[in-house]
Amino acid sequence: MELNIPRIDRALNPETVAVIGDKGPGYTWLTNMQTFSGKVYSVQLDEKEIPGIEAMGITNYKSVMDIPEHVDYAVIAVPRRVSPFVFRDCVTKGVSGVGMFTSGFAESGSEEGVELQKEITQMAEDSGIVLLGPNCMGLYNPNLGVRFMVEQATGYSGDVSVISQSGGHAGGIAAMANSNGVKLNKVVSFGNGVVLENGDWLDYFAQDPTTRIIVMYIEGVRNGRSFLPKLKEATAKKPVIVWKGGQTPAGQRATSSHTGSLAESMNSWDAVIKQAGAIRCDDLEEVSDALKGLYFLPPFSGNRVGLAGGTGGQSVSMTDSFSKAGMEVPVLSNDSLDSLGEIMQVIGASYNNPIDIGAVNRDHFDEILEIWANDPHVDSLMMQFTPGMYRRSPEAAESQINSFINLKKVGKPLFAVLHSTDPYNDAESLNIIDNMLKEENIPSYQNYDRAANSILKIINYYRNKQ
Repeated sequence: MELNIPRIDRALNPETVAVIGDKGPGYTWLTNMQTFSGKVYSVQLDEKEIPGIEAMGITNYKSVMDIPEHVDYAVIAVPRRVSPFVFRDCVTKGVSGVGMFTSGFAESGSEEGVELQKEITQMAEDSGIVLLGPNCMGLYNPNLGVRFMVEQATGYSGDVSVISQSGGHAGGIAAMANSNGVKLNKVVSFGNGVVLENGDWLDYFAQDPTTRIIVMYIEGVRNGRSFLPKLKEATAKKPVIVWKGGQTPAGQRATSSHTGSLAESMNSWDAVIKQAGAIRCDDLEEVSDALKGLYFLPPFSGNRVGLAGGTGGQSVSMTDSFSKAGMEVPVLSNDSLDSLGEIMQVIGASYNNPIDIGAVNRDHFDEILEIWANDPHVDSLMMQFTPGMYRRSPEAAESQINSFINLKKVGKPLFAVLHSTDPYNDAESLNIIDNMLKEENIPSYQNYDRAANSILKIINYYRNKQ
């Protein structure tokens, strides 16, 4: 369908929001909107609910038609049977966009749910209103303070946009991004997607100049034939991460009852993602790893990696992980080996690649890293840090971390693995190290395999663009 870009812009960047049907005692949706920078109105008929709404300092009306100004975005959270009447009022009022939280439509399989969804779909198509849903969480715009979960961070602008058929995964991706220091632009949870679905939102964010990276959680598409060219066009402009839900027969049954999506074989999806040059991820961990790599690292396509920071056995393990993933762990150049041989003692250490600096060579730490980083045989640099080193001596650990950070001047992508055998008890030290690296736009990973697989996905994306 042809997108009405100005109307979508207004719906996703509202100045006025109406929340229809919220109830106490928590008033979830009105509470979510307390961070909104614009004007919030309530629409509620139940006299018992109105005092609680007004106690929040929010003006309530009996109908959206009574609100004395234009409404850019409305949240509908009313029972299914009355939702068409409320939606019709929004259409008549000229509301720019609606996030319909109400569920129980076609995804329920009930005759009434199917018919009500058809009625709402027809109204939306005839009017051109921007409809997110039904059966969705709607919009998260951190810059304007529009939230669908109360814990979502606000007051910042970013350049990563998320498109999700699942409200839970939309919230999970948003929480993960915020935790990783990734700044979000917008998150759109659209549920059943009766008018605007995956391809339409992909089209919109591919054209959006404020979006640099797109993340998608997809359960199914209505028009598979048109989705591939849209995905190709989008990936030519910016990275697109695709997480496809329903990869097994049982999972496909679950998607049908969740958002009413039709099943497609995973082989077909894999072919579509590869042909388009998008980045396939199979779970939230993979999305997290690929996203922070894309977000923090500069574009690069060289797959020769320099490794450092592990003991002898750990050096073997990290080499295996990166090699199995498809990356090269090359021998350093003769010049580098000669230079390292002059300053390093090999008692409990080694300097081929990976480099095991060893305790005996700590006095030459910066010099060793400089030689390693400048070696012409490596394109990117990974260093391991451990919480144990931080607990033993925070000053020494911070000095080593800063030495690694200082390698940014070399101009090669830097990333780290934070190795812990007891991450729950090591959480405080791990967070300190991770925050030091994030402040310098250096992503960190929890183990070698996750780092290797993430970095290779990024390399392959940029290689496909060449």
